[in-house]
Amino acid sequence: MRSALAIRNLYLNVAGKAVLHGLSLAVPAGEIHVLMGRNGSGKSSFVHALVGQIPVAAGEVSLDGVSLLGLPPEIIAQKGLFLAFQTPVALPGVTITQLLRSALQARQEKGKLFDHMQFHDDLEAAMEFMGMDASWASRHVNDGFSGGERKRCEMLQALILKPKYVLLDEIDSGLDVDATRIMVNAIRLLHRRGTGMLIVTHHSRWLEVLAPNGVHLLSDGVIHRSGGMELARAIEAEGFQAAQ
Repeated sequence: MRSALAIRNLYLNVAGKAVLHGLSLAVPAGEIHVLMGRNGSGKSSFVHALVGQIPVAAGEVSLDGVSLLGLPPEIIAQKGLFLAFQTPVALPGVTITQLLRSALQARQEKGKLFDHMQFHDDLEAAMEFMGMDASWASRHVNDGFSGGERKRCEMLQALILKPKYVLLDEIDSGLDVDATRIMVNAIRLLHRRGTGMLIVTHHSRWLEVLAPNGVHLLSDGVIHRSGGMELARAIEAEGFQAAQ
């Protein structure tokens, strides 16, 4: 199989309750895939399990052929998997610059000098792309941010860290029209770079311009149905039950 984020026969328990029952899904390198499902279907638990924040009961998760199971979240991140949280937490006392510089330095090749000038140039360009003024660099991560600002900060991190694969957990929730446009442009930029993406969402309308390679419906702990934008449109028009 070509390079992919591959999930095979995944079982997941959360708080003693079975959430996933043998879920299988592949996101090939450079492709955009969408995961949809009703509230409580396990979408967020699923992506948190992929980055090592929830232990997997059984199954396999691999990134470009390398197993991720049992690895701590920081190692999974270094291997190239990034999660943009649905509800990003605040980090008072830690600036956006400090967070991103530390993350890049953590995966810096031993003996290689960190290019501070290039980092600041890249950060400035990414902030401008995301519609952030220079003051964002010294703001404490998500401290006092609105919901939309937190989502914008998550995407900024993805642009700077340049992961192989990005998981976007309801990145569109709470965004106004302008912020949604910025988010779509950022996703397009990641796509042009060859980043594989799995977008978790309830809504299809903002996906039309992204033309995803696959849309998947999570129901009863498995991928119940897969298709293209026609599936997302059916869910939008008829609801999850009818789309099954």
